[in-house]
Amino acid sequence: MMAFILQVASGILAEASLSMLGLGPQNVASLGLMMHWAMDFSALPTGAWWAFLPVVLVVALISFSLNLINSGLDQIFNPQIRS
Repeated sequence: MMAFILQVASGILAEASLSMLGLGPQNVASLGLMMHWAMDFSALPTGAWWAFLPVVLVVALISFSLNLINSGLDQIFNPQIRS
């Protein structure tokens, strides 16, 4: 279960990275595609932070929360680290 949670987090990051580079599917809405559109429309140089900051925060929060879930499950199921 814990390996599955880490793989889901890695899959989300991989999909976002590939879509941001333009290598993912172009016909579905995803977080990486939204970052790709922000880069295409020059959001960073023009100071349009609202085009990419919410997407980056969502990706970071999803990854962080999945890692916290994994850490919590590790503390529950690993008897060596229980106190």
